Formats: sequence, structure tokens, C-alpha cells
Amino acid sequence: MHRNQAIVAIARHLLEVVWSVSLAPPARAGVTRRQPYRHFSQERIAYKYLTWSWQMDEEARDGLTRQQFAGYYLMKLGIGHDLTRIALDPKHPRRIASEAEVLALRPEVQRIE
Repeated sequence: MHRNQAIVAIARHLLEVVWSVSLAPPARAGVTRRQPYRHFSQERIAYKYLTWSWQMDEEARDGLTRQQFAGYYLMKLGIGHDLTRIALDPKHPRRIASEAEVLALRPEVQRIE
């Protein structure tokens, strides 16, 4: 198979996956209901946002620190209200910005219950 044919085949397969997820019934589609993946803990999701922020520069994070970036997106998902530290590895706990700190910078984000 030629390289371009492989690229088109992979792109088509990805498009089919995205299409099938977007047509899933709302009761089962966590993506369309803006719900976090139910098999992850809030701490694990916060760690994913934190590691994502490590790959970005300050401009991509829109002026937020890495800790504020993780706290901001947790608030947008409506989870981690009391989470201020991540201790997946007890030797290296990581700090997450509190809701008060994020609201001071981004008052338009409201706490979702």
C-alpha cells in the first residue's frame, strides 16, 4: 500500500469513529453530555490536565499557570471542587489551583454542580 493510501485509510477510519460517537444516544454518550470519563478518578483527570499543561507555553494556556489551567478545566467539567493536590505518586504530590484562585482570574467560569 502506498503511503498516501495508508494516510487516507487511517483518516477515514478516524472519521468513522468520530461519526459513530457523535450519533451515540445521549444516555450513553459522555462526550456529548460533557461528562468526564467515568472510570477515571477526579485526581487522575486533574493529573491529565496538568500533564497537558506541561506541553504548552504560557500563550497556549492563555496566561494561566499550569496549576490554574488544570483547575480551570476541572471547574468547566464540574468536578474536583475540593481538589487542591494530586498525590498519584506520594513522593511527588502536585498542586492544583483552588476554585477561588481560578475564579479570581476567570470570573465567567461558574461552579457546575
